[in-house]
Amino acid sequence: MASPRHKGGDLEDGLEMSPGHGLHFPLPERVPSLGWRGINFTAGGRKILKDCSGIIHPGEFTAVMGPSGSGKTTLMNILSGRQNPSGGGLKVDGTVTLDGRITAPSKFRDSVAYVMQEDALVSTSTPREVLEFAATLKLDKSRHEVKTIVNDMLEYLRLSTCQNTMVGNQLTRGISGGERKRTSIGMELITQPSMLFLDEPLTGLDSYAAVTTSRVLKGLAEHGVTVLMTVHQPSSEVFELFDRVMLINEGEIVYHGPRTSLEDYFVSHADLRCPPHYNLGDFALYKLQTQPPEVISRLVDAYKAGMVDADAKCVTGDGMKNGVVKATMNTPYRAGLHKQFHMLAAREFRAVVRDPDVFIVRYIVVMCTNLLSASIFHDSGRPGSELFWLTNMRLFQPYFSAVVIMCLTQLFGPAQTAIIRYPEQRMVFLREYTSGMYSAIPYVISKSMIELPLALFECFLQIVVFYWIVGLQGNFMFWLLLLWLLHLVSSSLAQLMGATTSTVNRAMQLMPLLFMPQIVFSGLFINLERIPVWLRWGQYVSYLKYGVNLGYFIEFGFDKPTLAGINSIYANLVGLDMGILLAMLIIFRIFTIVVLRRKARFVH
Repeated sequence: MASPRHKGGDLEDGLEMSPGHGLHFPLPERVPSLGWRGINFTAGGRKILKDCSGIIHPGEFTAVMGPSGSGKTTLMNILSGRQNPSGGGLKVDGTVTLDGRITAPSKFRDSVAYVMQEDALVSTSTPREVLEFAATLKLDKSRHEVKTIVNDMLEYLRLSTCQNTMVGNQLTRGISGGERKRTSIGMELITQPSMLFLDEPLTGLDSYAAVTTSRVLKGLAEHGVTVLMTVHQPSSEVFELFDRVMLINEGEIVYHGPRTSLEDYFVSHADLRCPPHYNLGDFALYKLQTQPPEVISRLVDAYKAGMVDADAKCVTGDGMKNGVVKATMNTPYRAGLHKQFHMLAAREFRAVVRDPDVFIVRYIVVMCTNLLSASIFHDSGRPGSELFWLTNMRLFQPYFSAVVIMCLTQLFGPAQTAIIRYPEQRMVFLREYTSGMYSAIPYVISKSMIELPLALFECFLQIVVFYWIVGLQGNFMFWLLLLWLLHLVSSSLAQLMGATTSTVNRAMQLMPLLFMPQIVFSGLFINLERIPVWLRWGQYVSYLKYGVNLGYFIEFGFDKPTLAGINSIYANLVGLDMGILLAMLIIFRIFTIVVLRRKARFVH
């Protein structure tokens, strides 16, 4: 591909592509114009956007500016197909066009690259791994081609020096904020996007990182990509890079046109002139918030009348073409489920290997809590006939209590870590899922596969401690398998509940709802027949009850029917108990997949 030409001079700080430099990462061949007419958005009875119209053209770097809460991000979400158009008190009106033909944003959502305000990246991955992950799943290329594309992308985005450094997070030091942002942009550029939308990409960056990132975006626009980004307070140097500016105030577009015409527009329609050597962007935002309503209304009316940008006529006047366009952009490549699973599982495994402290602490806690619990019931286990136990209930109670504690441990421990798993990684999942990298099925299965050996080892530690300190008599392998199954069922239900929430705090608030019904309906503290009939159904969804039942027979055998009956445990239900636990494991995981898909249908 020919070397790029820079309209505004060389890109500084190493961003200039030298003559003859072949760009291996894909760039769009044809980009349509995106227009919108009469966009209104209502949420909970409040009108967020009011009769917004405009157009953006290929190869333009457009900044959407306005006060906080003015509707900048909402408009961009609607145009990119990431805003739920209805339901829950939401309502979107208006039309969106590609090259003048009416279409639905959801039709071309996969062809619009979207960089969220939060850099949703896996903290244990490096910039190279992040880009290789995206390229492998979103490009139909060989491994060698992927490596070439990623190498070129790293060089273009000035990430070569940090390519093998982990991204990091608040607790683990990693790459800088500007490098994180450019890595996020690189993930989206991998797919040859026709349009690149960015939500507040400069937030939290220092002045140098903000300018560097903006120059990267400017260079992309000059390569033919339509770049649209929201920005709150750009510096003068950043503002000078914009081709066009869109000003929004209280849901209405005040101005949308060339950056160089903004000052003349304010002078002509509001008699507002920017002082010399003053940041024009700051001036415009300040005036939007300090001028009387009648002045702002004049500016809004002037824009609607088409006095600023004649290009707006194609979406507000006779330029609208009839008909509905089905698709004018290339359909993005989607990797097969096997490749999705392979890449996700490899990433999960790397996360375990690179952050071992989490699991070391986890296993230390498991050992400490089980040593304490087992010590309380030290030497409670012993062989005995049914008659022996019936005549020595004071000895049976601590022995049976040890069995119950072992099962209870698999209720609390796994659930506490699992319920926050999806809320913690929600933004990463939403970004990658909505970008079309993978589906929810391999995402959940890959996490489950990595979880299996970790859970097995945790259960092994528990059974080793209890087996020798308490003096258990049951089959060691049967105990290990039962605790493993209980661990996975408890984790599955916790993950399902966590998937329904959007934050860790909300997930933690669901913990009592997870634990209490399991304990109350297990039959351990009250005979199930004494529970009101209209609540008695709860026993059938208590996996703790099934686990204790199976644990009893592993430890005491099947030759003590009277002793079992006293504890509401019946030998003829062993197969059913096992089948129900396996069914719960599968059903909870399936429901988790369904919930994740539904929650990710629209980001907002």
